[in-house]
Amino acid sequence: MLVPNNIAMVLPVKLLYNIAGFSLLCTPNLCNIIGENMISDIPENNYNSSCCEGCTSGVMKSTDLTEDLETLNCSMKKIRTFPVNLPVTLQALNLKGNNIFNIPDNSMSYLTDLQELDLSANRIKSIGQGSIFANLLHLKYLNVENNFLTSLYHNSLLGLTSLRHLVLSNNKITFLEEGALAELKSLQRLDLDHNLLESLYEHWFHGLEHLLTLNIAHNRILNIPASVFQTLVSLKYLYLSGNQISSVHPRAFFGQISLEVLSVENNLLNKAPTAAFQGIPSLKILILDRNPLSKIKPLDFSHLGITEISLCHMPKLSIVDAKGFYNLLNISSIHMSDNKKLTYVDPLAFMNVDNLKVLQLHDNVIKGISPEMKSVLPNGVQISLYNNPFTCDCNIRWLRQLMEDSFSSGVSLVKPEQLVCHGPENLAHKLIKDLNIKSIPRVCAPTVLNLTQSDTVSGRVGESFLLECRSLGYPMPRLHWVLPDGSFVNSTLNEIRRRFFLPGTLVYYHLLPSDGGQYTCLAHNSIGDASLSLNINISGIDIYLFPIRVSSNFITLTWNGTEHQTFASYKINYWPVDANGKRSGPLESMPAGSSDQNIVINRLKPQTTYYFCLGFEDKTGFFLKISCCLASTQHEDFMLQGISGTSNVMIAIVLIIVLAIIVLGICLASIVTKRYRHRLYEVPDNSDTSIIPLKTFVDLFYQGLDPQRTEHDQSKPIVH
Repeated sequence: MLVPNNIAMVLPVKLLYNIAGFSLLCTPNLCNIIGENMISDIPENNYNSSCCEGCTSGVMKSTDLTEDLETLNCSMKKIRTFPVNLPVTLQALNLKGNNIFNIPDNSMSYLTDLQELDLSANRIKSIGQGSIFANLLHLKYLNVENNFLTSLYHNSLLGLTSLRHLVLSNNKITFLEEGALAELKSLQRLDLDHNLLESLYEHWFHGLEHLLTLNIAHNRILNIPASVFQTLVSLKYLYLSGNQISSVHPRAFFGQISLEVLSVENNLLNKAPTAAFQGIPSLKILILDRNPLSKIKPLDFSHLGITEISLCHMPKLSIVDAKGFYNLLNISSIHMSDNKKLTYVDPLAFMNVDNLKVLQLHDNVIKGISPEMKSVLPNGVQISLYNNPFTCDCNIRWLRQLMEDSFSSGVSLVKPEQLVCHGPENLAHKLIKDLNIKSIPRVCAPTVLNLTQSDTVSGRVGESFLLECRSLGYPMPRLHWVLPDGSFVNSTLNEIRRRFFLPGTLVYYHLLPSDGGQYTCLAHNSIGDASLSLNINISGIDIYLFPIRVSSNFITLTWNGTEHQTFASYKINYWPVDANGKRSGPLESMPAGSSDQNIVINRLKPQTTYYFCLGFEDKTGFFLKISCCLASTQHEDFMLQGISGTSNVMIAIVLIIVLAIIVLGICLASIVTKRYRHRLYEVPDNSDTSIIPLKTFVDLFYQGLDPQRTEHDQSKPIVH
């Protein structure tokens, strides 16, 4: 290729070389000129616009495909427009970190050998609808991450039938049209993380039968609906971390016969979606870190084929109950560390975990674990318990024994030299390994654990509420609660509104104002007793019911306040009462929506007092009273008068309207009369009709004669 004279005189040649038979000319300043499309006077066939200062080209190892490809790397060169006249034999193009705003249609149609394209970290807002990638039948890797894409349409990715890896991370995508990915028959990995997606739809994934990895982490997804991934029959790795997922449908992973790794960390799950996990037969690794689970209940993680599970950095996790991990026949590692509220681990929490090798419980706030745990753990397991605030009583005796004969017991401690006593006071800061095992008692009285780490908690009327009590001691203590009224609650309690679950959970399904007060957990074993009290402050719901209009057979009620949206629907129960306030008739009900704040109760008896209660009825039929009031109907001949009567303002408005109508009627009548009289007296210029005085007109009218008719016509009958 010859250098144009007007360029050669001012730009010295820096490099001249050949790639696949195409000569590329690079000069020190050509990048800036070409990048900004300022060379308009150079014939198109005499230069190559991809040749920018600092760009590298040649056969290089590809970024994603790990293959040797004919490559042009123009990353971080401040290019503003997509380059043209690229070598047709180009196999890899890297334009990462430039200032490209858009990609014109057909700008790559001639690059039929292109296999790898990196457009990441530009300013691209759209990738078109149909023709941009139409001829890139060999493209295997496309990276458009860190741009400004908001939508993908059904024809945005047409032609990419060989694409294996699509990277759309770090954009602003909120919408995927149905069929947007359907053309990608060979796709194996899809990265949609760090976008603005709020929901998942099954039709997004049609045609992706070969997809192995799906990354939709760090979006705004709220839930996982049923069967949403059912078409992804080859999927092995699914990353859902960093969303706002609070619920998972029991059939969310229906059809996932190949899924091995599932990450749902850093979401809003407050309970384990056990049924959903049990629907993944091939699952091996389950990651649930940083979710607000407060307790692992019996069978939460049971009958799974997983080999590894992680529940670390859980901000609310305080309890692991018996059989929380049960019948996990393939499990080898359980990670539950760095949970700053994890206080109690039941000794029977890990049962039928015969292949368990690693049990991590370090960096929690566990004060002790009953020696029964050693009898259920399998041989060969390594347990880490360091950095926990142990109370050195009978509950740590078995740990001290492990330090001496772990080989014979089959259970070994990780970093046993870091196990430290935090109590009682005379043993504080002593290493457990330095304690004389004979000085540690075999049995001890209960210690009630403060699971809330506070002596006062708050609740609201209508909310569900859990009171948890757990204790340490050997033999294992039995627990029960003492309510504010002094009554005892144990496993025999089974009411609609509240229940007791072993070992020490008291559940209120709906709090009432009367439920506030001091609750005491009592623990008892053959050695002694212990107790711990907790105060509950209960606030009401800011809703108030009162009557605004009363008649003889109906009453209009209204309710106001700042919290009428607390429940989706309400119900008003009402019944007549006698002079003593006792019920004197049948209970009746009327539904009310949260937005219907006025309601009329009809078919009431005259001169009768009624008791009205606004509340919420749950699925069990329990009616939660929120606000109640009394109102009496008027005597039988009283109609349409309210408690306060019709307001003076309304009366004034009605009078004004009536008066206005009367005045308007008078005005209209006056106008009509004037016009009629004017027409009677009007004499056209071309008419010889005589003027008839009004009196004559009236006389003739009453005689049945038409004053406009001629004398000859008067003899003729008037036809009506």
